[in-house]
Amino acid sequence: MIQTINAPARVLGAALLSRRQFNLSRWTRGQEFIDLHASAVSWLDENLNILECESPWLHRFGVDTWDYCHGAVRSMFHFSVAAPRHVPSVGCTRNVIAVYGFDGDPGERLEKIAETMSAAGWKRIAPLPMRPWEGDNGYAMLEWQPIPVAGPRPAEDVVAPWGGRNSSPYIALSWCSRGEQTPLDQDPSRMHINTRNYLALESSGTEYWKIPDAVLEGHEHVLAVNINLGYYSSLDSMRSQRRIPRHLLPTKPKPWGSTQ
Repeated sequence: MIQTINAPARVLGAALLSRRQFNLSRWTRGQEFIDLHASAVSWLDENLNILECESPWLHRFGVDTWDYCHGAVRSMFHFSVAAPRHVPSVGCTRNVIAVYGFDGDPGERLEKIAETMSAAGWKRIAPLPMRPWEGDNGYAMLEWQPIPVAGPRPAEDVVAPWGGRNSSPYIALSWCSRGEQTPLDQDPSRMHINTRNYLALESSGTEYWKIPDAVLEGHEHVLAVNINLGYYSSLDSMRSQRRIPRHLLPTKPKPWGSTQ
């Protein structure tokens, strides 16, 4: 009789425990996360500083930052054809959009930017790596691919400076000249409200898409640098070395909510 009762109780208990969502606000207040976040912020700022120091003719007009974490724990019984196995997952991303004005020959300026970013470890992946930047309709995508330092570890085992290995930092550069369509559009995904599964750590909330128009009033050209870094990514956040605190009461994962 006792065994008959215990079996359903264990199943019910497991089901409830499996729906306890991550306590993101508590986790991000811990020293381990604070140190990780500081490294990510420093690394991002360092790359923008490299660009500005090597291109003193760039004049920064504005910057917008969106830094957030999201996590979800689904029921152990959840199943779908598209995603038959859901494991607990947490991810944190920092995205910065910096807008600059500049004058002079755009071809020469863009070539200088290309050399600077390449030396800093960024490789162009789109639209076409071999085509001159000036002829690419005002757009280039860069991926961080530093040259491995000689040593005992193989190249694929190189660890990123912020300590993570599960993300691929990228930069999207877009530019235009006076009289052309400005390079930035509003991104609704940057305007979310906090839920149990989403926590905004920093959100400037600036009207960054309007900055290029102001830049072109005093400069011939505008450059927008959109740099993105996923500084924490774990598809199994229940492992002991990455254990994240949970809320006491079990709930379903809540979708991200938009303020618009």
